[in-house]
This record gives sequence, structure tokens and C-alpha cells, in this order.
Amino acid sequence: MNAKYKPIIGIIGLIVIWQLAAWLKLFNLIYFASPIEVFKEAIIMVQDGHIFSDIFFTLYRLLLSVIIATIFGLPIGLLLGCFSQTYHYFGEVLDFLRSIPPIVIYPLLLIVLGPGDISRIGVAIFGAIVVLILIISKGLFQQSPLRKKFFKAMGANQLQILKHVVWYEALPHIIIALRTAISLSLIIVVVTEMLVGAKYGLGVRVQNVQITANIPDLFATIIIIGFIGVLLNKILISIDKKFVFWRAN
Repeated sequence: MNAKYKPIIGIIGLIVIWQLAAWLKLFNLIYFASPIEVFKEAIIMVQDGHIFSDIFFTLYRLLLSVIIATIFGLPIGLLLGCFSQTYHYFGEVLDFLRSIPPIVIYPLLLIVLGPGDISRIGVAIFGAIVVLILIISKGLFQQSPLRKKFFKAMGANQLQILKHVVWYEALPHIIIALRTAISLSLIIVVVTEMLVGAKYGLGVRVQNVQITANIPDLFATIIIIGFIGVLLNKILISIDKKFVFWRAN
């Protein structure tokens, strides 16, 4: 069987099991929606049109936070990874920051920045930038120094080494870091949308289920959030295959 069809068969199989669970009433149907109910609700959501505003605002917060985190995190990660002494100084600090759940920073940012988008994006930036710096710097730090020594022996200056050695060594770690940062930022953005102040966003839609008790809407929204995460991840995997083609695995 062609490998590209296997995921489709897996998805179909999961939907069948999901529908059978609904028909057999394995769960309380008050809190459990079948695929058919979710599909019908998804049509209503599309016809209503509000779901597109929610998707837009969630994507806006997500992508803006990742872009800002990349602008600052990428050069810092490269700097720490290139110079081993610098990494020795700050490696433990990065591990400490990684151990802090980003969402616990949100109350502080609410006080400082207010309940608007700036505080939500700020939390996502914090989570994404720590991940980016840590993965990129640690990946470079663990690289063998042989290539750098070879280029130095051939008379290459520091700028040439950065361009022809460090950048290509860092590129696989950058893609991995971006994939991780996007997944983490999506979680943070949706959670902060659920907490306070937001008018639009997929997290707001999830939170509204407490009022409307529309369980099919909740299931459909969860699937949309998952689809966004998968789609962005697939895009980065395609970029990885195109620009990191020399990597065997």
C-alpha cells in the first residue's frame, strides 16, 4: 500500500470508531458528540461566518508571537551556540526558564500590559523565544568542531565560517525549534483567549460552551485547532525537506 494513503485510512478508522462509540452510547451523549453531529455543526459554523473571525484572530496572535520570538530568539540562539563559553554561562539559565510554564507569566503581563492582545502575545513570545534559543543553541553547541577547524585551516575568516558552516549546522535545529515554538504558542494563545478579555478567537469559542452547552460546536472547534497545528507543522516539514535536503534522517 502506498505510504501516503496510510494516514487517510487511519483517520477514517478513527472516525468510524468515534461514530460506533456514539451509536453504542459508550459515553454520556450529553457530553459526547458524534462525527455526524460535529459535521452538521461545522456546516452551521461556516454558514454563520463567525468562525472565520475566530480563526483569523487566533492565527494573528499565533503568527505574530512566533515571528517576534524568531526575530530575537534566532540570533541569540546562534550566538550562544557558536561560542561555547557563552553557552556555559547561560545554559542553566535557559533550562530554568524552560521549566517555568509560560501561562504563569500571564497574570503579571495582565497587570503590566492590560487584558488586551499585547499581554496574550507577550506570553506566547516568552514561551516561543525560550524554546527557540534553547533548541538552536544546544543543537549548535553539540556539533563537532571539526568543520570549523577545517575551514579555519583553509584560511576562512569568522564571517565565512558563520555563513558556510554554522548556518547550515543550525538550519535543522532552527526548523525543529520553529515547529516546537508554533505548537507551544498555539496552546498558549488558545488558553489565554479562554481566560479574560478576548472577544474573538478559538479559545473564546471554547469558553462559550460553558454558556451555550453546544457540545458539537466544542468538538468542531477542537478539530479546527488541531488542524491549524497540523497544517503549520506540515508547512515547516516541507520547508525542512526543501532547504535541509542534505540531511539523511
